Amino acid sequence: MENKKPTILIVDDVATNLDFLKGLLINEYDIKVANNGQLALKIARMGAGPDLILLDVMMPGMDGFQVCEELKRDPQTRDIPIIFLTARTATDDIVRGFKSGGVDYLTKPFNPPELLARVRTHLLIKQQNDIILEQNREQKELLHILCHDLANHFTVISMSLELLKNDSAITDYLSKIKTATTHGIDIINLVREMRALQEKKIEICAVNLRECLKESVLLLGDRFEQKNVKLLIDIDHSLWVMAERCSLINSVINNLMTNALKFSFEGGQVEISATEEDDAVIFKIQDHGIGMPAELLSQIFDITKITSRPGTGGEIGTGFGMPLVKSFVEFYGGEIEVESRDINKYSDDHGTLITIKFIKARNN
Repeated sequence: MENKKPTILIVDDVATNLDFLKGLLINEYDIKVANNGQLALKIARMGAGPDLILLDVMMPGMDGFQVCEELKRDPQTRDIPIIFLTARTATDDIVRGFKSGGVDYLTKPFNPPELLARVRTHLLIKQQNDIILEQNREQKELLHILCHDLANHFTVISMSLELLKNDSAITDYLSKIKTATTHGIDIINLVREMRALQEKKIEICAVNLRECLKESVLLLGDRFEQKNVKLLIDIDHSLWVMAERCSLINSVINNLMTNALKFSFEGGQVEISATEEDDAVIFKIQDHGIGMPAELLSQIFDITKITSRPGTGGEIGTGFGMPLVKSFVEFYGGEIEVESRDINKYSDDHGTLITIKFIKARNN
């Protein structure tokens, strides 16, 4: 899909200035023009608005400073970068331009290459700021969901404890408490791991893949035995990868093994392998369980479209595991790919294969 050109709004009351600036910018940008302040405000507030505004100061009615101040007061338009382009060269005017909210101030006559360079720079800064704002929005949304889920789990604990006072069916309530507590702890750990990743409080180094897997098996092996799911491992002790040991075990391998077990049938098996390939180590985990429909597979890494499905044994989870796995793998410099065959579509050879391409560590 072709990338959409950034949109620039040019505001100037002189038609020849508008024509010149439009001709200068039209090859790289979508151009909108306004010959007065009121029209500029109207255009800026339409739809998604422009990505940048080139604004003259001396205009009849509403001058450029007033236009800028009005735009900065409006939450819809306050983040649009505004470059003043004017014949007013006095220091007081330049200072007022920045105080009113402008990001830059060029005086006429201007140097076209300089104007183009400043436009590109401020558009790049805006693009980076937009990415940060979107990441912050997603994080707030995620934390809201996590806190909501956490409150639900511990509400179950509280209610069950109250019922324990007056009911003899202790075993059933203790089971509910154990399940709710486990998921509450899982959610807390997810928040901690995601914060560590965002703040980059992890250091990448060479780690032994087999040793990391060994720790995960030690932690999760009982669950595989309880469900009677066989675990087949083919990973040589000589394979070292670039990662961070704690997150590789807790956030990547544990999540992948838990998912593979969750969606496997009782009496089934899960295969885990790793091989060298040039400067990479290819890690694979394959289950033969229920698989995923195409729609769910396409959203598996989208943190804004989290869906948690019950496992074949009724197991439940948070639904945040795979986005977290992808985030850590990419932080290590690796790549992840998921293939799946839905049991409702394929009578045999159904299940899910996850492949991770790690950077191979050297001289260990």
